[in-house]
Amino acid sequence: MFSRTSSQDVKSRAKAGAAQAKAQAIRAQGRALQAKEQFTPLARSAQLTASQGVNQARSWAAPRVEQAGVAVQERIAPAVSTAMISTARRMQPVQSRSRRRWPVIVAGIVTVSAGAVAAILLRGQRANRFSDQPAAAPPVPPASGQAASDEPAETAQADVNGQVRTP
Repeated sequence: MFSRTSSQDVKSRAKAGAAQAKAQAIRAQGRALQAKEQFTPLARSAQLTASQGVNQARSWAAPRVEQAGVAVQERIAPAVSTAMISTARRMQPVQSRSRRRWPVIVAGIVTVSAGAVAAILLRGQRANRFSDQPAAAPPVPPASGQAASDEPAETAQADVNGQVRTP
């Protein structure tokens, strides 16, 4: 156990240490303020120098980056594009022809049926055209004076299909 004197002694030492620490903190704060005042202009100068260096580096690098971009666009990009296209064509599976026959067959059937319908319609129009014309007048019998002639009178009739027949 501790005696009263030793505990008072510890408390007084602690108070003295705290006061000493407080004084050191105040001195350190003063030195930090002095350092801030000294280094602020130096830091601003360093910032200005660095920004000038960055601007110089950017002005030097910009045209070179542009030249590189043009070179990639003109030389490398076409080669890469050609390689990608040829690879894509090689990767594409072979298409079977048997699956493509049915559209051709359907198109052929449609074409043939359309032709047949057109032929039927044209044939019907041709038959109507000939039947709409009035019938030819019957031949006039020869007059009584001509009946005595020795030559027989030839009469011709035309059929609907345009063929001529004699009686």
